Amino acid sequence: MTLIASSVVASLSAFAVPSVQAADAPAVSLSGSAAVVSDYRWRGLSQTFKKPAVQVGINLGLPAGFYAGFWGSSISTASLGVPDLAGMETDWFGGYTYQLNDDVSFDIGGIYVYYPMNSGSSGINTTEWHIAATYKWLTAQYNIDSSKYYGVPGSKGSNYIQLDGHYPLTDALTLDGHIGHQKIRGAGNNGLSYTDWLLGLTYTMPKDTFAPGWAFSVAYIDTNAKKSLYTLTDNAGNSKYIAGATAVFSISKSF
Repeated sequence: MTLIASSVVASLSAFAVPSVQAADAPAVSLSGSAAVVSDYRWRGLSQTFKKPAVQVGINLGLPAGFYAGFWGSSISTASLGVPDLAGMETDWFGGYTYQLNDDVSFDIGGIYVYYPMNSGSSGINTTEWHIAATYKWLTAQYNIDSSKYYGVPGSKGSNYIQLDGHYPLTDALTLDGHIGHQKIRGAGNNGLSYTDWLLGLTYTMPKDTFAPGWAFSVAYIDTNAKKSLYTLTDNAGNSKYIAGATAVFSISKSF
């Protein structure tokens, strides 16, 4: 359940697509990242039953502002409520970024979230589209599902609106902020909608250090999701509220 353009290593969960290519950048470029996180939080919800995750992503920059890529993460089946699901998430995404000037850019694209071994009956694979506008360090984004929202009956057309900021305190230290609201459509699904927020710091090792490209992040994440609806139980009978307040740590390497 990753989202391109989330906060803090994409909310300490996802592979972030570069918003703009430099004017003298090659027509085709390849970049990527790998990360270890203390808890894979997606829009405030733990995807690992509040346990660590390993993640990797690859982004292909194409001519004229187009891009495509892949991102994957280990997950917990308990956090998805599908006992026969393999413990892995794969995201396939693509889109187009337009640079208006040095401060303003726009992005439009889509993502297909695919869970290997996902049975047809569970049907949680999801397709989502987004449109975003960025001004300097602040991004506003609207996302809408053209499929059911991760298998929830009658939820086609669910949407998520978000505001993300990455304010540079120094050349290496960034203040990260995020707020978003998930609207889940469908009869009887109103109680599932919620708001999430995040505040964190990211330190990226400069190029002239012994470990260029390494980044260290910490973030406070919380939601107002209903505890009765977002408390799940694993196969061992352990119950956890997957939307509660937490501090999440990550170590990542870009390449």
